[in-house]
Amino acid sequence: MQALRLYGPSDLRLEDLPIPKAPAGGLVVKVEACAICGSDLRNVRAGGSSHGMDLPITIGHEIAGIIHEVGEGVGGFEPGQKVVLATIIACGRCRYCLRGMQNQCNQKTALSYQYDGGFAEYVAVPPAHLAGGGVLIMPEGLTFPEASITEPFSCVLNGQELSQVGLGDVVCVMGAGPIGIMHCLLAKARGASKVFLVEVVTDRLELSKAFPKIDIRIDSTREDPVERVLAETQGAGADVIIVAAPSGEAQVQAIRMAAKRGRINLFGGLPKGKSETTFDSNVIHYRELFVHGTSDSTIPQMMTILDLMASGQIRLGNLISKVLPLSKFQEGFDLAGSGKTLKVILEPGK
Repeated sequence: MQALRLYGPSDLRLEDLPIPKAPAGGLVVKVEACAICGSDLRNVRAGGSSHGMDLPITIGHEIAGIIHEVGEGVGGFEPGQKVVLATIIACGRCRYCLRGMQNQCNQKTALSYQYDGGFAEYVAVPPAHLAGGGVLIMPEGLTFPEASITEPFSCVLNGQELSQVGLGDVVCVMGAGPIGIMHCLLAKARGASKVFLVEVVTDRLELSKAFPKIDIRIDSTREDPVERVLAETQGAGADVIIVAAPSGEAQVQAIRMAAKRGRINLFGGLPKGKSETTFDSNVIHYRELFVHGTSDSTIPQMMTILDLMASGQIRLGNLISKVLPLSKFQEGFDLAGSGKTLKVILEPGK
């Protein structure tokens, strides 16, 4: 089989490897679609070692496919079933797992980090992943490229649950990449009355016009997003601001545009070495603001997203910009990092 392996900084190699055998208590999945994530781009540039990756390794963690082989002792799964794979493999025993916060597990491992991922024709599912519920049956009505987006969309859901996005909220999303668009779509599905989208890249704002549920788009190179949000809300500000961009300036703007008791979600991490940002803490104090972060997601959140997509409550529309065979991985990575596309999907075996 073909597999895309990371060996070091910007050292990606498409190699021929044996098809893995299903481990006892595990599975082998034939990968039909694996989406390129922003973290894949960062890990390739950095070589993965600073992110805890065991090199060399097959990367890719947004995976949908078909069960190819069932390991000894596995029940409830059979070859031919369509499935979506979670990324994180939690220990299930630590205080965070026992509180339902598997995304914060101290001993967590992950596909594409400690285990080979999905930019390959086949991927082995370790027993711990299967036992922890990391293999989800794919609902009818979804294509494999659509289903591959489940994991990043579940990260968005985790953020919006923590930010308590709900009925009547005014939501401002900063960053019009794939994650930012997902935040806009999900906020509307959760009952937001008005959704703003702020971006510095004109091409991405243009792409966002394919999603009519976004109420107001702001090009922050041409106008001050804080002033615009305040003007559009009669001076009140936004109830929820989600910073889905690696920008300290956007984080500062988020504090300034928040309504009283507003919730600010620092969803996008900042570059290493540039992660310190200065806020006016008096604004947080007197407006009674809630500022928090978001990281990864849980399996129940993935299940919820699958249900929302299958039922049509979330319509992906033009969220998928390009689907390419694995052999064109370089084109796919270039497109995903260009700022001129949304989600790019690779299809191994095509």
